[in-house]
Amino acid sequence: MKEDFQAEMRCIGMRIAGFRKLRNMTQAELADKLNINKNYLSQVENASANKIISLPMLIRISRALDVELALLTDVDGIHDSDLKNFWRDMKESFEEIKKLNEDMDKMLEQFEKADKIFSSKKEG
Repeated sequence: MKEDFQAEMRCIGMRIAGFRKLRNMTQAELADKLNINKNYLSQVENASANKIISLPMLIRISRALDVELALLTDVDGIHDSDLKNFWRDMKESFEEIKKLNEDMDKMLEQFEKADKIFSSKKEG
């Protein structure tokens, strides 16, 4: 029974860490947003054996991450393969976001170049 509880806490911690990373937040940033110690958040994310997270704290975390509480806590029937798929999907989402950011940076550079050209033509 204790092993099941620890496995569930690991799932919850991994989900919190995953959604935090998807939001491009560091542990320190999320901890500041929650007004908690970064070390406590680290212990929650890593499912330290002696850390139990309360329901009010889970609710605060879900709100801070803008994610439904059920997505953090639905651990019924989760197996290692489910966790691998979850992390794969999150990694793919993160890579897509990273690619979009790179594309947006390239577009911004093009707009800045165009602005310089148009600005110099106005002056001349």
